[in-house]
Amino acid sequence: MSSEIKAEKKVIKSIFSDFWFVIPEYQRSYVWDTDNIQDLLDDLWYAYKNKPNDEYFLGSLVLKKTEEKEFNEYEVLDGQQRLTTFFLLMAVLRDISKNKTLKKTFQERVHQEENEFDYIPERVRIVYKIRDNVENFIKEYILVDNGTLNIEIEKYIESNNTSISHMANAIREMKSFFSDKDDKDIENFCKFLGGKLVFIYVSTESKEDAFRMFTILNNRGIPLTSADILKSMNIGEVPNEEKKKYAEKWEEIEGYLGKDFNRFLSLIRTILVKEKANLNLLDEFEKNIYDKELLRKGKDTIDLIESYTDIYNKTILEPKLTSYEYNNLIAIMNIGLPSSDWIPPVLFFAKKFGYDKLPDFLKKLEFKFTSDWLSQYSSTERIKNMNEILKEIEKEGQTVDGLLNNNELFKINKENLENALNRNDFYRKKYARYILLKYEFLKSSNTALISNYKNISIEHILPQNPNENSQWRNDFIKDEIEDLKHNLGNLILINGKKNASLGNLDFTEKKEKYFKERIDIFPSGKIFLQQSEWKPQSIKNRQEEVIKVLLDKSDKSVIKK
Repeated sequence: MSSEIKAEKKVIKSIFSDFWFVIPEYQRSYVWDTDNIQDLLDDLWYAYKNKPNDEYFLGSLVLKKTEEKEFNEYEVLDGQQRLTTFFLLMAVLRDISKNKTLKKTFQERVHQEENEFDYIPERVRIVYKIRDNVENFIKEYILVDNGTLNIEIEKYIESNNTSISHMANAIREMKSFFSDKDDKDIENFCKFLGGKLVFIYVSTESKEDAFRMFTILNNRGIPLTSADILKSMNIGEVPNEEKKKYAEKWEEIEGYLGKDFNRFLSLIRTILVKEKANLNLLDEFEKNIYDKELLRKGKDTIDLIESYTDIYNKTILEPKLTSYEYNNLIAIMNIGLPSSDWIPPVLFFAKKFGYDKLPDFLKKLEFKFTSDWLSQYSSTERIKNMNEILKEIEKEGQTVDGLLNNNELFKINKENLENALNRNDFYRKKYARYILLKYEFLKSSNTALISNYKNISIEHILPQNPNENSQWRNDFIKDEIEDLKHNLGNLILINGKKNASLGNLDFTEKKEKYFKERIDIFPSGKIFLQQSEWKPQSIKNRQEEVIKVLLDKSDKSVIKK
């Protein structure tokens, strides 16, 4: 049932003296980063210096009145990022100022000390119900005089707790900003801060109205994400006695995955729906999952996300299977594949069948996905094929062996694949680096984990533009250079950036220089040791060898001519 919605303008000093705030469990973490803090402080300082008599509008606060009778207390639905930032800012200004009145004033805005004679209880201006860790951090470094000056705060910047790490970073940025400001300037800025900075607050006593406003309004500079709204939606369905527990679960997952969290939720959506997404993430969950009763809101959703987080970590992010072959294949797939559409089948397989035969499944899946990619299947077609694998995994009574022996499911068109690998413009294709990575993977013994595979370059053995007076011009006619230079057989991987000064050298000189200067070459770079010359037939021979390895070491049972 709707209730009266109240709106009013308030300056900062009133906001932090007339109101008490609660950040509920369903709210997002504190996520303002260095850029957000610096932009705000720069804007505020400019306004203070150039327009000291003008009001500075900070945006709106959306609040829901709590049932607390003694205090004017509100849940914060929108605006907690800004409120928290000013909460931290007043603590920092309190600690860096030498003015006793200023220090006392700002301390009272942050924390009300107990006075038993006036029946005034101890009270923090903003209570965070998200995590005990946040509360403890605030007690130790925000509420106490000179707490923000404690050098121990620096270590929390690397905390796994999203809110704490961003709070610690914000404090550091604030202290740095005011480090070159004189005392009088800081005092005058604080007067400006309290009297000229304005919020418009909007409040209601209705939970329905509060959530409606929460979902449609954005924080300054950081729009609410689908994950934020999904969080509020699901925590709201959890019984009150378990809200804190499930809010902590969500925040722990969100803190661990960071910017990858939204993608992760999209992967779960794909596992559940098994169709290409046509809506935004929030609507996909609402219309294609919850409305179709594939999953229930609340505890069931959060428990499912938690279970897949563990699988996602073990299989994709930090693969911990005993098989180095699996771990290395995952490494090159994460580095080189154009999308994450292959990940849902990996997660779903592991959840249903465990990890024992996951390496066998991954080899088939990778060969199917990359072959579709090289064969220039559209994104829609590739996604459809991955979804068919998801549907096959889900089938009632499906067994591991039944799935792995379903050659039709993983079928490959050999002709299309060979045509892609034999292109004379192979180097210019998006898949070139990945195929070279896969070749290195297939040629390796997989007795150790792959390392240093992210900072790599493709090197032409026959240069792209050999000098006119070089040996290359004697060994290759012009048409051969144009026809062969970008072929798969002429390309190798090296760690690090190309050395332009070496690129056009003759083969014997290049060979000498590469090893003299200890340029890190991948295992296939042994070609410099094995070959005394590099001519047209050399490229053709290596091309045949590379393609043979790529096909022979893959599952030939799924190859269809």
